[in-house]
Amino acid sequence: MLNRSIYTPFESLEEACIQFILDLVTILAIEESRYLNSQLPVPKAGNLHLAWEFAQELSHHDCFISMLCVSPLVFNTILTLIEDHPIFQNDSNHSQASVEDQLAVTLFWMGRYGNGASVEDIAWIAGISEGSVLNYTEQCFTAIEALHGLFVRQMTSAEKEVEKEWMDKELGFKGLWQEGWLMYDGTIVVLYCKPRLNGDAYYTRKCNYGLNVQVRSYSTEK
Repeated sequence: MLNRSIYTPFESLEEACIQFILDLVTILAIEESRYLNSQLPVPKAGNLHLAWEFAQELSHHDCFISMLCVSPLVFNTILTLIEDHPIFQNDSNHSQASVEDQLAVTLFWMGRYGNGASVEDIAWIAGISEGSVLNYTEQCFTAIEALHGLFVRQMTSAEKEVEKEWMDKELGFKGLWQEGWLMYDGTIVVLYCKPRLNGDAYYTRKCNYGLNVQVRSYSTEK
């Protein structure tokens, strides 16, 4: 449209206005239809539903864990924490998939690597479209990240004093030594391959590529 206006300018303002309206109608039609040509439905028949059958029998829980990387108990706990998040609700006539299914797709994808982690492969296993894989995962992560304040927070001054007293009473650390009441530990989450963006920054002392996760703990923590 821009090239047409440059190389074949309109002869009058009226002609330009008419063409402008036609352009807007064309753009609106594209936005509403999305596809200029008809699309055939893609056959879908996943097997992720087997996870629910594995969860019913204790002897099959190892199969559930192999698929979703968590036990049925952990899965249900996460589900209970996120299922009421508003991101899983909308006013559309086409309702969303159950939060249970969306979480299952997310965990299954997180447990795959290499070629098996492609969006296309996950869609085949789950029996859904590639776009749904991305949408389910994004929505689950949004809901999980919203729990940050429930599990991670700064300690209050009173709680810090309790830790310092424990250091004094149990270990005999007095004075400035009382300030050393925090403990850190970490581990490396190994990545499947070198990241494309700033890949060298992920190289570890163990000769692989990974992310370093550190956890802060304290003495009286249960």
